[in-house]
Amino acid sequence: MWISVEDVTTSPSEVRFTEGAQELNQILSQDGEAEYRLATPLQVSVTHMRSGEDLLLTGTIHGELTGRCARCLEDYPLTLAREFSVVLVPQRAFGREMELNREELSASFYSGQTIDVSALVQEQTLLALASRPLCDEECKGLCPECGANLNLTPCDCQPTWKDPRLAVLSTLRGPLPRVGK
Repeated sequence: MWISVEDVTTSPSEVRFTEGAQELNQILSQDGEAEYRLATPLQVSVTHMRSGEDLLLTGTIHGELTGRCARCLEDYPLTLAREFSVVLVPQRAFGREMELNREELSASFYSGQTIDVSALVQEQTLLALASRPLCDEECKGLCPECGANLNLTPCDCQPTWKDPRLAVLSTLRGPLPRVGK
């Protein structure tokens, strides 16, 4: 979705559109296995207005996703509801290298005669997603021995893994001697 800079006026205008899932799913799976997948296209509402040369975009993003839990590896449904507000300032061409100040580092820029709202929607969607998806904060995960989902069935496995750096401690028997008194 593109918005012409000329169409952004001082009075607020609203645009509603559907952002396809295919391109965002490709971005979500760039590192191989996708932790999130869009189940349906995103519903986007954007209100835009101008203040001098600066452009203000506010809106909401709604959609249904499927997440893969980082602990139990089960898929779970997730509803995305994200509100955003972005001020775009015109990008000025600097003829030389220069250090940016704090305001310039946090600013979002636009250049040319159109604004790619799809890129903004993709960015805001990625910011709304947890970096480590969990089906539930209390998810017990998988048994390290047999791989059973501990949320569904208890496991009778006894952990056998020992840290090789601490192996010398297993040779100690009896109470430790007291030091000092």
